[in-house]
Amino acid sequence: MSIAPITTRPATAEDVMGLYGKMPPRSVRAWVMEKDGVVVGIAGYFLSGGRAVMFSDMNAPIPAMAIWRASVALMKSMQVPAICVGTEKSAPFLKRLGWVYVGNSSDGMVFEWNR
Repeated sequence: MSIAPITTRPATAEDVMGLYGKMPPRSVRAWVMEKDGVVVGIAGYFLSGGRAVMFSDMNAPIPAMAIWRASVALMKSMQVPAICVGTEKSAPFLKRLGWVYVGNSSDGMVFEWNR
């Protein structure tokens, strides 16, 4: 039995519609992870106030190393400061990537990227 590889590619409008059932309220730049031709996750950002606001979602399990590799590649491509909201569960991962905790919001723990 072979395990299907996880592949990454730029997201299309159809990918976003398939995951969320609607288009985002603003323009986003995102990538999806596919397994056997099925989108299993998405990550990307939109610009707001001169910063990138990051987001990600999964709709199926994705191996941790696949997430790590895709995350490192995305962060290396970032050219502007960014923010994201994390949880106690995602905080160690974000810190390992180089994100800095800056405080809490009503949505969760806020992290900043300034490379």
